[in-house]
Amino acid sequence: LREGETGLRALQPSSMINRRRRPAEKAPSIIIASSDDGFPSKPLVALLESKRATRGAAGAGGGRQRRRTADAYYYHREIILGFIFACLLWGGVFLAGSLLSSPSAEVGEEEEEEEEVTGGNRILYEDVRHHFDCASRSKDDEKPLPSAKDWELMRRKFTEVVDDTKRWDDDPVPPTLGYSLERGVPYPPPYYAEYSPGRGRGVFASRDIAEGELVHDGTRSDVIFPDASAWRRYVFSLPRDMACDSTDWHWMQRLEEGGKYFMLAGMNISSLMNSGGREFGPGRSPNAMPESSTSGRFYATRDIAEGDEILTDYDAYYTNWKEVGL
Repeated sequence: LREGETGLRALQPSSMINRRRRPAEKAPSIIIASSDDGFPSKPLVALLESKRATRGAAGAGGGRQRRRTADAYYYHREIILGFIFACLLWGGVFLAGSLLSSPSAEVGEEEEEEEEVTGGNRILYEDVRHHFDCASRSKDDEKPLPSAKDWELMRRKFTEVVDDTKRWDDDPVPPTLGYSLERGVPYPPPYYAEYSPGRGRGVFASRDIAEGELVHDGTRSDVIFPDASAWRRYVFSLPRDMACDSTDWHWMQRLEEGGKYFMLAGMNISSLMNSGGREFGPGRSPNAMPESSTSGRFYATRDIAEGDEILTDYDAYYTNWKEVGL
């Protein structure tokens, strides 16, 4: 029994005492007894020194425990950071390997340029038409004839965005009249630009043309777009009306049998030549056709009188825009 526990509490079993919540025990008060010389008695000094030593040992043990906890924290942190770094490194290596082995890494320079221009989505021929709302432009039969400044702008844009080696000043015939049909002879082809009844703009014979005579030579005047990207860059560099006219005037063609298809254009009034056929009514049949599907030289299929409209057949050249990436 502790000193002071008397009465019923002293008689209760220890198990019952343990079930009760004991109040926090206060540290016993220490009465400092002095010796005759005014200093604490020797037993008390020994007791105080013993307590200080006990507290010092407890403090030293706590410091070691805190150091061990900090060491464990930094150790585990380094392990976690190392694991994260290893995952990032492995992921980067895997991604680089996937890109190098994917088909997109093997695309040619043409496809890379297309994705750069279009943001990863290729713009097709009909997309260009829709973007510029070209349907209304194509149906307008009152469009003015292209001026000298219009042709100059189209030529300049071709040089800027397609072929910076192309020269236009080597032909003295202005685009409003066509081009020099024969090299070194500054004489235009036998037609001029005018309005076509019910067809809008067209070209008409400036003199009588005999059957079999050369009417138009695209090898002297046509320009070639090396790929679909170049054609898109050119069209998007133009004002809306010119861009729409380009989609109407330009065509695709092989330059040799079994060869690659290219987009071609005439940067002069030859682009205004309309297509004829039975569907256009009597007297609207073609009278000037290319000598083959790979040729740009057009010959009169019958006699053409002065003032008659020069008509060809657009179906003479195969058209499937997918063949040129459009």
